[in-house]
Amino acid sequence: MYKMALFIIALMGVYPAVVRAMEIVRIPTFTVQDPIIEYLNNQLELALAITEEDFGQVRLVHLKIPMEEERQLRNLNQNITDIAWATCSLARNENYQPVLIPQIAGLFGIRVSVIREGDQRLLEINDIDTLKELIVVQSPKWQDYDILVNNGFTVLPSDRFSAYRAIQEGLADFYPRGIAEVTGEMQATNTEGLAIAPQHVLRYPLLYLVYVKKSNMALAERLTQGFQHNLESGVFQTLMQSQPWFKRAKSMLLGRTVIDLENEDSLGECLQVQDQHKSLLQAPYTTND
Repeated sequence: MYKMALFIIALMGVYPAVVRAMEIVRIPTFTVQDPIIEYLNNQLELALAITEEDFGQVRLVHLKIPMEEERQLRNLNQNITDIAWATCSLARNENYQPVLIPQIAGLFGIRVSVIREGDQRLLEINDIDTLKELIVVQSPKWQDYDILVNNGFTVLPSDRFSAYRAIQEGLADFYPRGIAEVTGEMQATNTEGLAIAPQHVLRYPLLYLVYVKKSNMALAERLTQGFQHNLESGVFQTLMQSQPWFKRAKSMLLGRTVIDLENEDSLGECLQVQDQHKSLLQAPYTTND
């Protein structure tokens, strides 16, 4: 009888509206600690906050087990996580839904060369043909490995931190690392006797995006709207440009010869990002803060 009374009251419009339940969004924990990760989480939180009125409240839950990029992606389709951060590729776009907003202005595709201190060859090199005569080391877990191979480099496979030792021991000549992460990474590991080549950077299209499960179009749309709103208001750029790693990357770019490599064939629909977000992708090259 009580349930029937509530039902009748609700039909009459007297019973208060049902409050939408708070959505849980599960996000991964990375295998390394880096200020860029905190920044990515902050951008995500801002995108969710600005869309709260239209999509409802969200609570972010971090998974406790650290995982690498490929595992983050696989967990989407296994319904373990709702968010993954990864570099864009045609294959990934077929298996997962990309949110087509570049998260760090293309900086993962701008690479400085870690070399042995005093290696005169790399202190002076600023052209691709001369670089190709040397041996480069790179992690085969990353797209950068295939990009280097496809551009005609001789590449020694190694994991992320062992690659530094490969340079120290003379097994390879240089190790291209992301300009936004190399300084912190070299401070966190044993890089005695190593330096960053001063003359050049390698550059190729490599966009770092948020991915969600292919069927989770509601979350993809919410994040697209949130990131886009924050880009148009300037909130996205302000947060990015305030980061110490972003400022260091801009400073390191000054005066270097840019050596462009090819990667367009592997980007798929992420190619459109380069046209839609030209100003954001140019942010590392601007001289004004």
